[in-house]
Parts: sequence; C-alpha cells; structure tokens
Amino acid sequence: MRDVGWGCGANTTHESSWTRRSFEFCLSTMSPTHPQVSHPRRKTPDGPCLSPFGRESPVTRKINEHILSRGVHLMFKYAPPANIDDLAGRPSRAAFLEDWHKRIQDAFDDEISNLPSGNKLFFSETASAAESADIAVTWNAFPLVIKREQPADVARWDAADRLARVNRAPAGAPALNMPCRRQDEYCEWFAYRASPGGPISRIVFTAEAPEYWIDLARHDFDCVVELYRRHVSTQVQPDDLKLTQDIAFGNEMLPKGSYNPYNPWNTTKGVMHLTHPANTLGAEIDLAARATIPRHDVSGKRITEVRRFACGSNFGDPNRSSDPNIGLGVNLTVLATTPDARPQSITLANPVALYIDRIAAGVLTDADDNPLQGWFKIVRGVAGRGLMAVLEPPEGAAFGLDSVQVIGRRLTHGGQVADHIQMVLYAKTAHLGAAAPTLRSCISHCCRPENVLPIDQVNLDHKDPTDGCGASAKDPFPELVGAGAAPDLVALRARPSSVKRAGRLLRVSE
Repeated sequence: MRDVGWGCGANTTHESSWTRRSFEFCLSTMSPTHPQVSHPRRKTPDGPCLSPFGRESPVTRKINEHILSRGVHLMFKYAPPANIDDLAGRPSRAAFLEDWHKRIQDAFDDEISNLPSGNKLFFSETASAAESADIAVTWNAFPLVIKREQPADVARWDAADRLARVNRAPAGAPALNMPCRRQDEYCEWFAYRASPGGPISRIVFTAEAPEYWIDLARHDFDCVVELYRRHVSTQVQPDDLKLTQDIAFGNEMLPKGSYNPYNPWNTTKGVMHLTHPANTLGAEIDLAARATIPRHDVSGKRITEVRRFACGSNFGDPNRSSDPNIGLGVNLTVLATTPDARPQSITLANPVALYIDRIAAGVLTDADDNPLQGWFKIVRGVAGRGLMAVLEPPEGAAFGLDSVQVIGRRLTHGGQVADHIQMVLYAKTAHLGAAAPTLRSCISHCCRPENVLPIDQVNLDHKDPTDGCGASAKDPFPELVGAGAAPDLVALRARPSSVKRAGRLLRVSE
C-alpha cells in the first residue's frame, strides 16, 4: 500500500487542536475596519467562520453565532478544490491561499464583465451570498468524442490511452508541441504496470485542475515534488518537473525553470493532474457564465435541447458529455421553462472545482462475480468531491488487478473503469432581483458529415454563424441560425476563449 496522506507537512493539523486558535482569530476580527471583516451594514453577508477543513464544526458554529450577534461577517474567500490543505503547517500557506482566492475571483470578474448587460445572471459570492444548497450537475468520465469515433469497446479504450500533442509555444515563437491526454471530460487516468505490456498494478484517476498545481509550485515547489513522490513515483526529481523553455498556458506565460504541467511524470510516466487543454478551471467558469444566456432559434422559440443549445451558444465542445450537460443544466436553472418562471442568479459553489463523484456500485468484481470493497478509493479530496482516486488491491488482497472483472470482462484498460465513473460539479443560486433575461439569437452552429448515422453517434464541427458547412457536410440543426450574423455576435465572438473547441487542436502522437 502506498502512503497517500494529504499535504506536504506533518499532517498534524486537526480540528480539535484548532479550537483555541479559531476563537482567537475569529473573535479578534470583530471590527468593521479589520481587513478580513465586512462592514456590519453590508447588504449581503459573507460566509461563516470555518475550520481549516472547510466546514462549520460545533466549535466554529458557536463562534459564528457570536459573530452574527455582533452584526459582523467574515469576508468570503474561495478555497482550494475540495478544501485540500497541502500546505498545512508551512510558511507558504497564507500567501498561496490568498493568491488562489484571487485567481478564482479574477476569473469570475472577467466572465461577469463580458456578459451582455441584459443577462447578468452569473455572480460571485464575494459580492452576494448564495441562498440554495449545492446543486449537482453530473456526467460520465469516459470521453464521448472517442466513443463516437470508436464504437467498439477495446478500440475506444486503446484510443483513450494514446497521448495527443498541443502547440504550447508563446505567441510568435516556433511551434512547441507538448503531450496531453485525449481524455477530455475533466477526468484523466493512467494505468501503471510493473513492466511494459505487463499486467496493470494500479490505475489512478484525477480531476485536479492544472491551475492549482501551477500556483502551488509558484509558492512551494518543494511541496509539489513531495506530492509527486507520494502519489506518482519515489523516483521523481525536481528538474523532472521544470520547464526547459517558456510555454503558453491559456493567457498566461509559464517561464523556463518554472513548473511544467506536461512533465513526463504527468503524461508518459504517470498522472498527477489534468492535461487536456479544455480540462481547466478557467473552462469551467467560462462555460458556466456563458450558459446563463438563454437562446432562441430563427423562429423565436427558446432552445432547450441539450446539443442544440451547445451548438448555438459557443461554449465548450458540443461533442463532449460534460459541456452540453453543464451548459443546459445552468441555463434551465437560471430560467425554467414554465410561463411564470422567476429568474435566478447562479454561481459555482465554493470550492470551485470539477470532481470525481463516485463509481457505480457492483461494477468491480472478482472472478466469481463477488463485488470488490475497498479497491477504488478517493485519496485526494472527499467522497462526492474527489480530486484523485486509485484502483489498486487493498492490503492483504489475495490477487491483483489482472484478476479483476469489470461488468464481467477482465480488466485490461483504465477506460473500462472510467465507463462507470460519475463526475460532478456543484452550483448554487440566489434570487438577487435580476430581471428576466433576454432570449438571444445563436452565435454559433454545428455541421455534421453527410452520412446516415444517427445524430447522437456523430461528432459535430462547431462553427460561427456566417461559416457554411461545405460540400461534404450539412447543418443538423438549421433552425439555429438564419442568414447573416446574429445581432449580439460581436459581443461574445470577439472575445476568443482559450478553451473553445480545444479538441480540434489535438494531434494524436505516433
């Protein structure tokens, strides 16, 4: 069994030992002028005082009752995914947490500022408190794009394991193709084998965003090395994780000598976090914001079918399982289809992340069809908010993964397991007095090949409204766009997204 304890410190920070310090901190901030306290007359209260574990314990509940009686609220802060505390007890922790909050808040601010004035239904909890409980949006972990390309099971499992390459060169520099996985549903995996072509010893699944690791490395590179050695290989060396030249990451430039998100231990030799260009927190926030805008077709009818909405809204990839389901889920939440629907504002729940929810019950069995308990475990994050999961024999197991069955078939690929993993993100809503949003015309459409396959078995090509489909393709949803560009096209199309249609950037490695 591997040591999968969290964090780079001694892991001795427990809630019981935090009691006295939590009282001292929370109660010492009882001043409207304190930098971590909002003014008592602020219209919308901020979040409560939490333990370092991101929950309101009996201890902190008493603190919050006292704080509320004084009319003071602690400022809302975006926490790391799953409230993971990798820097517990380290000097770098405070600055990292502040910068992480700023990264997420800046992303929210950017997306909100770019929404049309009549469609401001996406909000940040730094400005207004959410009112609802968490709203879960789920999807399957196996890439639907690959499933359509390769309907046969073994062929698609093989295809999902092959790496692709993406140009990461900064603007104006020569092409720099770097590896990434083709697994584009915010879940990526790697099957570890004792020898090439040998039996699988363990399979690791991750939903961790690259932004987290880039920021963690900026503040504490030694911690990143420690975590790689714990979760990937004891052979990891610091230089293995460093860039040898500048690269582009979305709108950022990562300089030579800094952390390399596409290092060998995260691509060819193992997995620590997500690598596909669309598998980022920036993509999640961009998608959620854009999806708040309701769309109508050329006849004026609102679009409420999942793939049509994705094709007409210019967010993410209409061929994935995740993006269309997230997009329509957000859209129907902010404005239901009932005639008397009251508009709601929506946000992504804190901590903002994409998570491994669970694996379907009973899919993993032994050769005699007995369900296997304790083989699939969340090792980073918590149940329902998993960041990393591992499938491996528990201590004392009488057999290895080569004897495991997945729905009656011998385990040979990580994709067999991904077929049965459910992914999730969480949203929250609030009634903030927003007017009913304007239904807007579509700002993109899709084209499909000229063949006889049903539409749900075909990958579509996402295009701008003024781009035709060509002689060998046709528009599967011609009702989405008419002649000429949509009137609000300039507002949203002129702002290129670093994650838009990312699948077309991929080139499969030989």
